[in-house]
Amino acid sequence: MPPHLIYDPIIKEQAENFPRFDVSDVTGSRAVLKAYIDERIANGATAPSDARVEEIERTIPGPKGAPDVRIRIYMPKDRSQDGPGYINFHGGGFVLGDLESEHARCLLMAAKGGAVAIDVDYRLAPENPFPAALEDGYATLLWVSQNAQELKIDPTRLAIGGISAGGNLATAIARMSRDHNGPNLAFQMLFYPALDDRCDTQSMAQGDNMYIWDTQNSRDMWDHYIGKNRDNVSPYAAPARAENLDGLPPAYVMTCEHDPLRDEGLIYAMRLMAAGVPTEIHNYPGTIHGFDFLTPSAISTRAVNDGIEIFKRAMSA
Repeated sequence: MPPHLIYDPIIKEQAENFPRFDVSDVTGSRAVLKAYIDERIANGATAPSDARVEEIERTIPGPKGAPDVRIRIYMPKDRSQDGPGYINFHGGGFVLGDLESEHARCLLMAAKGGAVAIDVDYRLAPENPFPAALEDGYATLLWVSQNAQELKIDPTRLAIGGISAGGNLATAIARMSRDHNGPNLAFQMLFYPALDDRCDTQSMAQGDNMYIWDTQNSRDMWDHYIGKNRDNVSPYAAPARAENLDGLPPAYVMTCEHDPLRDEGLIYAMRLMAAGVPTEIHNYPGTIHGFDFLTPSAISTRAVNDGIEIFKRAMSA
């Protein structure tokens, strides 16, 4: 018998009105998302802004032989000296999303977290499967590190993070930087990350009818990103398969109680701790995938503020 799930009532109300995605149909999912966004705009929704933050869009060199990467820089206007930086990767199952997806988070990281935040518009699957998104992300990390002075970023206080599929990219890039003697990252922030293509955890087994994101969407996501043949999956594609987690930057891992991805995030966090990586874990009760910016509620506000305070504490260490 499946467990009785207790949801935060405000989050549940909003989730019931959120469109359902069938990720097996990428074109259809993109159309559903666009229609939802268009409807919200028609009803008066606008993107947040903050007078304390300048938003700068630009393109930077992509990986060798690949297109340039589009980024958005969120620069605190009162930045008078080098300070922390934060590179962010949006979610969307590797097949959805763009620079607007994580606009609110990046704006807050700059306005309240004191970071120069950089959001990354990486290439999407299935048109560009693994390792395209990873290579775009690593190219962005290298560019930010090389241009830290121009960006007013202290290279010793550079963090990386992302949600869901973006959390996958963040931790994979942290490992890639370690393995290739790349920039030393000060921190990684993994918000309900998608890490394990095997989809065999308990939360996956119970996730068939979850709000926002369900188990079948995870299975379809991995098929689009790495293909259906799982005989030789790179640990850079599915970080849960990585054997060596030694020497990675300190981490914050956030998970949601009613999310198929919950357990792979928790297991990865515990493996980080076992490898001697300082790690903070927050599992928020009554919540769903993407709850923190879904709708204003007491627990979503707490989760957002927790993330900002944890980042500030890590950057001051």
